[in-house]
Amino acid sequence: MVPISKDVPDRVERLTLLAQSLVRTPKWDELTRLLALRIFDSWSCETVMLFTVKAQGKLTLTSCYGVSDANVVHEIVLSDHPALSSVLSKGGISWGESGARLGRLIPSSLHPSVRGAVVIAPLNRVTIPEQVLILTFAQPLPENPASEPFVRAVVSLLELRLAMMGGTDLRRSADENGEEHTGFSERQMLVLQGIRDGMTNRSIAEQLGFSESTIRQETLRIYQALGVNSRGDAVSVAQGEGLLTS
Repeated sequence: MVPISKDVPDRVERLTLLAQSLVRTPKWDELTRLLALRIFDSWSCETVMLFTVKAQGKLTLTSCYGVSDANVVHEIVLSDHPALSSVLSKGGISWGESGARLGRLIPSSLHPSVRGAVVIAPLNRVTIPEQVLILTFAQPLPENPASEPFVRAVVSLLELRLAMMGGTDLRRSADENGEEHTGFSERQMLVLQGIRDGMTNRSIAEQLGFSESTIRQETLRIYQALGVNSRGDAVSVAQGEGLLTS
């Protein structure tokens, strides 16, 4: 019988705490604080940064904890950071220790915050990264075999929060402020406009700074929302509903 690590029960308790907090559908500010102070505190977590994936291949800061100057990390342009862009396009969690590899993964503005290690985790909704979580630590990450599954479980719970809220808080805020809401994200509208202009998925991906696979997934979601099966029908229905100009 394989022995259970003494750290496993503690991590189960932390996951339970996070899951219980999601019942209240807390704001992201509350969750970033919880991640730093209760979920990853034993790993010497120093900063938690949550970014929203925007159009034109940009990440904009949604919430953070432990960051001395949020303006420094307000926006990340993925075209300036190909290694980070590659990590996000693959949709997996990346671990990095301080050093050369870390320097390739995150912007130099974040380097002073990282004394030990960093974890970069896309938060996906229907396989599309909508937000990106970046955690920095004062010490190297634990080598316990349960460490990576623990992080994956945390990410899965945060993705559940995304699904529960129906997407990002930015889109929800637009509804609350009475702004026009089409049912599509900003990125999906840009993809739809590209389809209207006769662009291929590859061309749209290059223009927006995302992988072709991401654009393909967004296109399928647009088809599903409009109830169509082709690019021509998507444009026709969208124009009929006033989502696109001719």
